[in-house]
Amino acid sequence: MFNTKRTLIRRLKQDDVDAIYVHRSSHQTSKYIGPPSTLQDAIERVNQAMKPWTQAEGERLMLGIEHRDTGELIGELMFKYTNKPAGIGEIGYRLAEEYLGQGYGLEVSNGLINYVFEELAAHKIQAIAAVDNIASWKLMEKLGMVREGVLREYMLLPSGYSDAVVYGLLKREWLALNKNKPVPTLQQVC
Repeated sequence: MFNTKRTLIRRLKQDDVDAIYVHRSSHQTSKYIGPPSTLQDAIERVNQAMKPWTQAEGERLMLGIEHRDTGELIGELMFKYTNKPAGIGEIGYRLAEEYLGQGYGLEVSNGLINYVFEELAAHKIQAIAAVDNIASWKLMEKLGMVREGVLREYMLLPSGYSDAVVYGLLKREWLALNKNKPVPTLQQVC
C-alpha cells in the first residue's frame, strides 16, 4: 500500500494472526479501545481484512504496520468511509505496547492520511478517542486535526462507559500543513 521511513503499510495476511492477538490482547493497548481480544477475535479480524475492500460505506480497510528492519507486525491502521457521497471517513490506529511513545503513531498516521486524501480522494477524515486516552488525542492534534466535539458515553470500555472526543481534518487543511514536506511512497492497492 505505502511505505514510511520505518514501516511498510500493507494488507493483513494469515501469518499476522499471532502478532495481532498479542497486541490486541494487551490490557495496556486495549484499555481505551475495548475489551482485550481473544485468539478467535484475531483470526476473525484477519479473515475479514483479507477480503477485497470494496470501499462501501462502513466497510473497514484494515492494514498492518510492518517494521522495515525486522519484518515484525507492530500494529494496525484502519480507514472506513462514514459518509461516502461526501468523501468523509474515519481513521484508526493501534500499536503493539513496546512501540508506543516512539513516534510510530505519528509516522504511520501521516502516511495513512496522505493515502486517504491523495489516493482515495477523501474530502475529510475524522478520528475518535476516549477522553482519557490523552496520547491518542494529542497525536490527532500533532497531525493537524481539530477537536470537533465530545460524544457523551459513546464508548463501552472495560472500565465502563466513556465519553469520546471527535477530531477532524479537511483535505485543504492537510495540504496547507504539508505543502513543503516529503510524502510517503505510495504503492498500488492490492
